[in-house]
Amino acid sequence: MTIKLSHNLVVFGAAFAVLGFTPLAAQEEPAAAPQATAEAPDPEAPERARLNREQAELARQQLEQNTASQEAHDEAVQQREAAIREQEAATARAKADYDAAMAQWRADVEACKRGNHSRCAAGQ
Repeated sequence: MTIKLSHNLVVFGAAFAVLGFTPLAAQEEPAAAPQATAEAPDPEAPERARLNREQAELARQQLEQNTASQEAHDEAVQQREAAIREQEAATARAKADYDAAMAQWRADVEACKRGNHSRCAAGQ
């Protein structure tokens, strides 16, 4: 069985399909605009405000603690660096003293070998 369609109906159907038209029944109706209503007071607003103040105070305290901790850390680092500089200076002085003593000893040994017995170590 074949259905005969009029030529105009076929042309209109093809035009709708190509142009992307949807049938009126398939289109959604626009959403209704929300009606203006007076908002009821929020019963949780005072509690929320109190909690926000409490959180802000805790955050302020935390920032103060962080600042104090950072300052203490910076002071400790400076003290450590000063102690290291002092140790390095003491090490350098000890090495210079050692090097001077060794140089003197070598000179004394050479003088002793050349016959200057006054520079010889006791017991030689």
